[in-house]
Amino acid sequence: MPEGGGPMHLLDHTKAARRVAEAKQRAATASTSDEPQTPTTPSFVALASPSNTTTTTTATTSFPQTQTHQVHQPHRLQQLPVGHVSITDFVPEYTLKIIIDDFFDRVYPVLPIVHVATYQAAFDARCYETDPVFLRLTISLCAATVASIPRRITVYGSSLYADVGQMVDRASQLILLSRLGSEPLWQDQPTMDTMLVSLAMTIAALYAGRTASGWSYAGEAILYFRALELYKKASYLRFTPIEAEMCKRAFWLLFIFQIHDRMSFVIPHTGLSYDPLSTDWDFLLPLELADDEIGHRALDQLPGHAPRDRPLPMISGFIALIKVFLCIVDLLHKAFPGPPQAYHLSSGTLVPLLLDNDERQKPKFQGSIPTLDSLFHVMTRLNTTLSNLPPELRMPRRRGSPATYDAERGALPAVSPQFDIMRANVHITSIYLQSMILEMCLDKVELSDHGARAGSQGTSPASDPATPDTSAREQLWQLKESVARELLDVVHYCSAWTLESNGSSMIVKIREIAATLLERSEGSGVLSDVERRSREYIAQFVEILANLDYAPRSLVGFR
Repeated sequence: MPEGGGPMHLLDHTKAARRVAEAKQRAATASTSDEPQTPTTPSFVALASPSNTTTTTTATTSFPQTQTHQVHQPHRLQQLPVGHVSITDFVPEYTLKIIIDDFFDRVYPVLPIVHVATYQAAFDARCYETDPVFLRLTISLCAATVASIPRRITVYGSSLYADVGQMVDRASQLILLSRLGSEPLWQDQPTMDTMLVSLAMTIAALYAGRTASGWSYAGEAILYFRALELYKKASYLRFTPIEAEMCKRAFWLLFIFQIHDRMSFVIPHTGLSYDPLSTDWDFLLPLELADDEIGHRALDQLPGHAPRDRPLPMISGFIALIKVFLCIVDLLHKAFPGPPQAYHLSSGTLVPLLLDNDERQKPKFQGSIPTLDSLFHVMTRLNTTLSNLPPELRMPRRRGSPATYDAERGALPAVSPQFDIMRANVHITSIYLQSMILEMCLDKVELSDHGARAGSQGTSPASDPATPDTSAREQLWQLKESVARELLDVVHYCSAWTLESNGSSMIVKIREIAATLLERSEGSGVLSDVERRSREYIAQFVEILANLDYAPRSLVGFR
């Protein structure tokens, strides 16, 4: 028999081949069951087309096992194939630098949610290329800047985007993709950075006219703030001094959102970001320190107290704005939101009528609307707050002769553009709050007049000479004229650059105050001197707004 032949040799070859095949099968099985395969990552652009992505779901059914020693292996979810999000998907890097410079020059005074030195160092190190958290923060700050200064769209992205709204939409989409890829549990396990990004996107979306998106981001930021319990002093023990100050500033920005929401809408879009009974208001007031001074023990001081023997830090303007809003803090729960009748259910067979019609139609909300006394009290608070401002934040008023005004204006110190931005914000916001409460008082007078006229219909004039309270209405109209005149003084003093830097909300405030002058009080039909002057003020406001208003026409949601 020749060497290497015969049946036995063939059998050996067959067994060897079978063993090799079995070994290969075991290896293939182990590689597919024990080690999850990493899917090929598509570009984030391809994510827009569902047909380009294939998703495989494996269902595993487990039964009781008889082994006494089981090894627990936690189920590992594969990362979503959303691809890599880059800053260049938003704007070119040379444009990015321009936007960030504009942020610190024009937007940071009213949105101080980053530590300047820390952020600048990370930006210069191009951390947006390697750190998804920093990337999302940078995109959100860019979006807020673009929306705050819409006239600059010609510089930022006129070749890439048709308008500011498109630019903010892209920022929102990129942030969502980045969150899905690197922070998939951001909704249930938010961090401080998660909250700050949603806060910045609130401003961006509302200013860009993306109203539903803006209030959605506001709700996110408020819920994240509550989930982290950042209204409690004990929650700040886990933060560095810098992180703690950023969270305090975020608290007040959200607080301001909530006040605006309740002043402008009968049914507000937002809940409260804090628990009133657990909130340490004094602790949450930011320290009046420059960013590079935060954390220096020798400079620690009581919150909100101005520094002495050193330059006034930029944050002082933001703290002054907080103190203006604190003048009406007790009205937040009493007068806002609007009348409880707005929450009445619509009629229908499924709606149980627990009260009869007479009970339900009673104007029970009258007591919740501020009275004239409360209006004067608020005005006194605001005047006291403004009179205690440092010289850098004061505004000359047109009292007395023009020479007196010029002397007062010349006595004010020269300030940086950032202080000029906050000075305008503080004073216009103060005027706006007075105007809104004044309108609420006028509504109450009108309601009282309506009730008086309704009550007099069943009686003769001789027996019940009920007449509208014309004296109260005339007094309120005089106050309205004073508010309008004061606003015109402030607006004429500020440059267009300063007013635009405060964002679209400042323009809306001016527009709303001017709109209150369109209303005419009931009377003989002859224009009074106050009403005639009001028309002159309206003409001036129209000219001012025509020069300032670059906002999209869909901007209706943020006040």
